[in-house]
Amino acid sequence: MIKLYRRSSRFILVLLQLAFVTAIFYDVLNEFSVLVFIGIISFLALFSVVKMAHESHEKPTKSYILILFVTFGALITFIINSELETGPVIAAAFIGTLASFTPFVFRKSKNKFFNEIPPAIYCGTFVGMTTVNIGASYVFIILSGFVAGILYVLATNTFVGVGGKLGTVAFGGVAVVFLLSLLIR
Repeated sequence: MIKLYRRSSRFILVLLQLAFVTAIFYDVLNEFSVLVFIGIISFLALFSVVKMAHESHEKPTKSYILILFVTFGALITFIINSELETGPVIAAAFIGTLASFTPFVFRKSKNKFFNEIPPAIYCGTFVGMTTVNIGASYVFIILSGFVAGILYVLATNTFVGVGGKLGTVAFGGVAVVFLLSLLIR
């Protein structure tokens, strides 16, 4: 069962990376340097998937709550970005910084769950950085955050120590909800 869990979460993340690379390819169809760059990145991503070792096989302590924290991070970042007009980077940095203090505030508690909250919220901040042209409503951001939260929990022990995992998970949440909204229209 653990092998199936690991393989399916790896497969989902690889599909998300391929979707991201395809989106880049679609935008700049005639640029040879971009095609070479995408080819190199694709090869390195495939190589890392094959050679990746897992550091831990334990699941997060309270998965369903982490899904809510991803959604919360997305919503708060989107509100700060759109209502206060701070910009997506400042909004995400502000929420991510506040979330980073969670383990410090609850340091007297012996519960390790408080160490899992900041990355979940920070993953949500990437969802909250979505431009108003793509996700103009709070419902879109909440659904994207929820889907990203599910992907975050599935990918908890996949690609441990590899940069870009939270952004990829956030992209996956936004992409899935965006595609569903296109199908529903």
